[in-house]
Amino acid sequence: MRRLLIGAALVVAVLVGGLTAVEAREVPPPAPVAAPAGPVATRAAALPAPAVRYDATVLRVEDGDTIIVRLRDGRRWHVRVLGIDTHEVLFGRHECGGLAGSRAMHRLLPRGSRVRLAADPAQVRVDRYHRLLRYVQRADDGLDVGRAQLAAGLAEVYVYGDGPYARRASYTAVERDAQRRRVGIWRWC
Repeated sequence: MRRLLIGAALVVAVLVGGLTAVEAREVPPPAPVAAPAGPVATRAAALPAPAVRYDATVLRVEDGDTIIVRLRDGRRWHVRVLGIDTHEVLFGRHECGGLAGSRAMHRLLPRGSRVRLAADPAQVRVDRYHRLLRYVQRADDGLDVGRAQLAAGLAEVYVYGDGPYARRASYTAVERDAQRRRVGIWRWC
């Protein structure tokens, strides 16, 4: 019965706004509510901002598209940034631009950074190496890490299994702009 209820909740979450929580049991944050006009809005503006919401803390950067995080429930996971691929620097392979992509990821997500992890309903949740496949955003400013790597010319648009995904069009536009500007791998390689 519990599995049936969880399954029904998942279907509703996907239909209403997409599955963005790391775990199916976690409820996505509510949509922001506009403040009413008049004197009430002035008082509401004086209230302290709510705490920054995050799903995980970065423990380590492995390379330009893979990080290790600790989820809020304490579990550790390798996370592969969904929608991008950077050149390799692991296992003896040092492809052109790989070191630059890895260094950029270290700057984007230093140890202790808090991140939001978002699944894509059109994609598998875990790849063949048992890494979570997620869009990664910094919790403090909302920076989309995959988009930042593409804009710097340090990544290419890629998705595991080459299936559709929600950010493909916007990521492709950012990649084309980096190619046009001849930055990163589009200049060096």
